[in-house]
Amino acid sequence: KIALGDFVNARGQTDQHALDLRDAFTNQLINTKRFEVVDRQALGRILEEQKLAISGLIDESSAPKIGKLLGASALVFGRITQDQFKEEVKQTGTYKDKKGKQHKRFKRYASYTLGVNLKIVDVQSGKILISKELKSIQKAEATAVDKRPARIDKQNLYQKCLADISTQFRHMIAPYKVTVKAQFLVDDKVPATKRAVALFKADEWEKGLQVLKKALNRPIPDKKLKAKVYYDLGLAQMYLGRHEEAIQNLTRALELKPDESRYQKALKTAKEEKKKAEKLKEQL
Repeated sequence: KIALGDFVNARGQTDQHALDLRDAFTNQLINTKRFEVVDRQALGRILEEQKLAISGLIDESSAPKIGKLLGASALVFGRITQDQFKEEVKQTGTYKDKKGKQHKRFKRYASYTLGVNLKIVDVQSGKILISKELKSIQKAEATAVDKRPARIDKQNLYQKCLADISTQFRHMIAPYKVTVKAQFLVDDKVPATKRAVALFKADEWEKGLQVLKKALNRPIPDKKLKAKVYYDLGLAQMYLGRHEEAIQNLTRALELKPDESRYQKALKTAKEEKKKAEKLKEQL
C-alpha cells in the first residue's frame, strides 16, 4: 500500500503542474497492478481527523506518523526543480529561385524541460528509500521561407515531458519488459554453441544451458573457443536473471580472453543488472 504526499513546484507551492505530476504518478502506480494506492480524499480526511492538515504539507518528517495512520508502507513526494519552455527563431540560410529572386530560410527551435526531485520514504523507519532527479527534455522544430515559422505547441511538449517522467517513475518502482537483441557467438569448431543458440531461439533455455555446460565438461584445448562457450553460457544466464552465475561465467570468458571488448561489456552489463535486481527487490 502506497500513498502520495505533496508534490510542489520550485517555490514549494502546489500549482497545476505539480498536480499533473502527482496524478500521472498515481496512474502509473495503479497501472502496475502491484500497489494499492491511498485515495487523495481519504488521505485528506485522515489528516483532518488527526489535526495534521494545519501546514497543508505531508513531508518526510511526518511520513512515519501519517503512513501508519493510512496503513501504507511507503509515501512518495515530489518537488519540481525545472519547468521551462524555450523558443527561438534563427535565419538558417538564403537561396535564389529560378527567376533570380532571393529568399530567406527561417527555423524555429523549441524545447521544454521538466525535472522533478522524487523521494520515496519507508513509513516504518522514516528512511528515504529513493531520492532521484527525474528529467525530460522534449524538442520540436518548424521551418518557413521569407517569414517566421508557425509557433510550436508548448502544451504538447509539456505533455510529452510529463508522460516521459511518469514512465521513468514506473520503471523505478515496478518490473518492466525490455526487448533486447542477444549477441551469442556461434563457432563451427564447437558445435555445442550452434545447438545451444538454436534451442534459445526456440525458447528452450534450460536445454540450451545444459548443452553448453556439457560442452565445458569436455576438454576444449583452444582458450579462444572455450571463452566463447563461457560467454554464451553467461549471456544466457544474464537474460534469465541468474546474475551470480552469469557474472562467474562471463568472468571466466574474460580471463581466457582478457582483451575481448565484447566480454568486458557483457560482464559490466551483468553486474549492472544484478545491482538493478537487488535494488528492485528492496523496493518491493
